[in-house]
Parts: sequence; structure tokens; C-alpha cells
Amino acid sequence: MPIVAPEFLLTLEKEASLVRQFVTLLEKEQTILTEGDTEELPALAAHKEQLAETLNELARQRNEFLYSAGFQPGRAGMDAWLSANKAHHGAVASWNQTISLAERAKNLNLRNGQLIQLRMKYNAQALEILLRRENNLDLYGPDGRSSAQGDRRIDDAV
Repeated sequence: MPIVAPEFLLTLEKEASLVRQFVTLLEKEQTILTEGDTEELPALAAHKEQLAETLNELARQRNEFLYSAGFQPGRAGMDAWLSANKAHHGAVASWNQTISLAERAKNLNLRNGQLIQLRMKYNAQALEILLRRENNLDLYGPDGRSSAQGDRRIDDAV
């Protein structure tokens, strides 16, 4: 079995673990979007961004190792490295887990994007209705007078 830097194996394990965390955040985001209590979304988005940055750094490290070992970077290089290093069962398991979880994350992210678009559409429709009503109804102005009622004020009706 070829000698592999322990840091590389650790990088693969960390990458799988962080993708798992990312999937968990996307699942939580989906629940929030479905239930409508969106107050947690900004903090969740910040955490997702932080995880994405760390995942990008781990991918850079993985690609750097692959290149230094004579393989091309990316998935094709990783698959080729795994074919040449089948005895590293932990690396195979971590990579397979990463690929599986990344596919799950992709699907969740797509669905969450659709939920966000739907929520934005509903918000835009609600705003349009409110604005239309405001323009069509005889509402009271800041002085308490309605344009249709002439000089009548709210407290005059009581």
C-alpha cells in the first residue's frame, strides 16, 4: 500500500463530516421555510457560509494533495486516486459519504431555493394587494381625515 499523508486522510474525514453538517443546516432551513418562522434564517445563512468556506478550503487541500501525488484535481482525480489506493478503506468510505451527502445537499439546496422563490412570490402578491387596497380605499390620512368624508375625523364618529 502506498504511503499516504495522514493529513490527507484527515482532510477527507473532515470534509465528509462538514458536508454532513451542511446537509443538516439545509434540512433545518427547509423546515424553517416550510413552517414560515424565518427569524432564524440570517444566523443559519451565516453558518452555512462559514461551512461553505471551510469546505472550499478542504477541497483546495484535497486537490493540492492529488496534484502532488500525480493525479488531476477534482472528482475524477479523487476517483483515480481511490482506484490506485483501494486498501485505504477509510478514505474510500469518507469519499463515498462525501459524494452521497453532496448530492443530498444539492437537492436540498435546489428545493430550498424553490421554497424561497415561492415565499417571495406570496410576499409580492400580498404587498400588491395591500398597495392596491391603499390606493382604492378611502383611508384616513395622518391628520385623521378621510378624503371622501370631507371634514369628518375618527373621533367625530364616536
